[in-house]
Amino acid sequence: MMDDDKMNHGLDGFFDAARKTAPAPSAELLARVLDDAQATQAAAGQVAMASAVVTPRPTRLRQLVDLLGGWPAMAGLATAGVAGLWLGISPPAALTGLSLAGFGEADPLLVSMISGDELDLLALEEG
Repeated sequence: MMDDDKMNHGLDGFFDAARKTAPAPSAELLARVLDDAQATQAAAGQVAMASAVVTPRPTRLRQLVDLLGGWPAMAGLATAGVAGLWLGISPPAALTGLSLAGFGEADPLLVSMISGDELDLLALEEG
């Protein structure tokens, strides 16, 4: 086997000659590169102009719907609103006993749900 230094030593002259005389690109090559660059710039300008099309700003209703989570969330919100309105106008018999009239009486369920501070505030509002 030949030593690596001996193989490289024979090529050093060629490498030195190549370093001294750097090849200059031909005028044809430079013209083709310049043409490609201009074509790329023109295509990029067309893409930029196509993307510059102004989309209309969404309406306030569309912004609200998007904020709340879209139309499925709006359907759930509408259903809850209608159910609340229905229960408020025509409450079932089971809910009529839980009215605010129970504040005057000693209702153990209502008193256990409200802390003492809130009861004091209610007493101040009444009298």
